[in-house]
Amino acid sequence: MKNIMLALVAFLFLFSCESVAVEAGIVEGKVTIGPLCGNMPAGTTGTNPCGFTDAQMDQVYSKYKVAIYSESNPKTALKEVVLNRTGAFSFEVPTGGYSVEVVLPQGSVASTQLGSELKKTVSVTKSIVTTISLNVNTGIQ
Repeated sequence: MKNIMLALVAFLFLFSCESVAVEAGIVEGKVTIGPLCGNMPAGTTGTNPCGFTDAQMDQVYSKYKVAIYSESNPKTALKEVVLNRTGAFSFEVPTGGYSVEVVLPQGSVASTQLGSELKKTVSVTKSIVTTISLNVNTGIQ
């Protein structure tokens, strides 16, 4: 009797579970942080106008994070990533409405008054990549 009951429970467990596919999309983008220095040194490029090394750029960007919040719970980040020198980020999330926001380091002076684009609202569609750009104006002159 015990074996029959155990077999019945195992059967119900195995065949009553239904796999539910989550419809998801991707939000990806890039954060630009700058200006990083007041005057451009001679011989520098547009992608690195201050002439920083890769390690220095990583140090600057790693102080910033990007977080994604759902419309249904806008106060709690679903996911968060620390930036590297490329400023690139990517989130795979279920379909729906989200806001993507740059999380500033403590004491940062970046604000929308300085021309920063710190937050964007996106709509995620199944199997679609949504690309956005965010900008942190440091206020350095």
